[in-house]
Amino acid sequence: MADNAELQAKIAAVTGKINQHKHHPFFQSPPPPRAYHDIQQSTQSYRGDGRWSPYGRGGRAGFQTAHKNRSLVLSGTSTPPSDVRGSPAVATASPALVSSRGTNNQLMTKDTYEREQKQMIEHKEQHCVAKRLKRNTQDQHRILSHLDSTGAAVSREIAIDGIRFHMAEDGSKLTRVHDITTETVPTPKKTTVAGVDFYRTKHDNLIRASALKAPVRPTPNKSQCENFTKHGTCPYGSQCRFAHDPDKVAICKDFLRTGTCALGANCDMSHDMTYHRVSACQYFLRGNCTKTACRYPHLFVSPAAPVCRAFATLGFCAKGHDCDKRHVHECPDHANHGFCADHAKGKCTLPHPERASIIRKAAKRQSKTGSEAESDVSSNEEGKMDEMDDIDSDAEYAVMTGLGENLRELSQQHDYVGFT
Repeated sequence: MADNAELQAKIAAVTGKINQHKHHPFFQSPPPPRAYHDIQQSTQSYRGDGRWSPYGRGGRAGFQTAHKNRSLVLSGTSTPPSDVRGSPAVATASPALVSSRGTNNQLMTKDTYEREQKQMIEHKEQHCVAKRLKRNTQDQHRILSHLDSTGAAVSREIAIDGIRFHMAEDGSKLTRVHDITTETVPTPKKTTVAGVDFYRTKHDNLIRASALKAPVRPTPNKSQCENFTKHGTCPYGSQCRFAHDPDKVAICKDFLRTGTCALGANCDMSHDMTYHRVSACQYFLRGNCTKTACRYPHLFVSPAAPVCRAFATLGFCAKGHDCDKRHVHECPDHANHGFCADHAKGKCTLPHPERASIIRKAAKRQSKTGSEAESDVSSNEEGKMDEMDDIDSDAEYAVMTGLGENLRELSQQHDYVGFT
């Protein structure tokens, strides 16, 4: 109790000193501005004095104007100003403000921002639900009308790709009918009936897209992972942002060389000798392949076609037989353009075979470039020679002289030329 009393006494003493300091004349507010007629009277009283001047130093009439503090009121209620000299200052916590950026820049409190965001989300959800219900009604009417027009309204059966389906009463689902002849035929992932989309379920049935609770959005196609395609494994696993397709991997080197692999089915690479991952038979391209069971694909490819970059770098080309480029293990930059910047830096690990056709093309391009440079130089030299000829002719024309005694030029003679 004694400590609290002592602490309160110290606080009271400090408060008193602060108030006393505030009552000092230095902190007194400036006098209110005077009226215009008072200013005129004061200036007229100095007209008879020799120390009068028409303008003051600080302003028009020599007095200092008072400025009022402007306050920003964020709420609807305002509190009357209090005397800061008579009471200690109390800090009031102002609500946090949030700046919203978009079509309209707004400044609001955090509570107002959260309320408006919640209302906006609810409005969007209600709009999506209403739109989905409208589409569901339209699709239902369309599919039932199609069923009536085909004459299958009684049996409510419809055939898709040879598979029989039984339609529900509201047309939202197609249940597959058991049939021995079509047991091996898979149900299509997506089909369209009378302009209405149906998607396959896990039980091989079809359900209308508009009847789903959430709209079906197609997943974006991911590009193939380079590590997984070249080596059959990826260190990032399921966290990799690229696609891992086991059917799109390069050929096993042991299987390609010997036709067998010690790992067998446990091998991560592919053992399928297709044009997706294997080059075309070179003997077939030359027209002298004598093997009856050649392991390489027999496909004609133009020797002038460029090298396929996907096959050369990854060992797999998704186009396969539809690819119009050559599937060879060569650097595509060196084969197609005759120069590889990474090979000059020692970074490219692909083969860079020297071919006579490539060397001839590079030499032809170089000679063409050199001839163009020489033609430019020769044209410049001819221009210079023409200029020299012009200068010489001008000089000869300017040095024409008369036959006088002083052998002076015509421009230096008089109006006539004398003859002796």
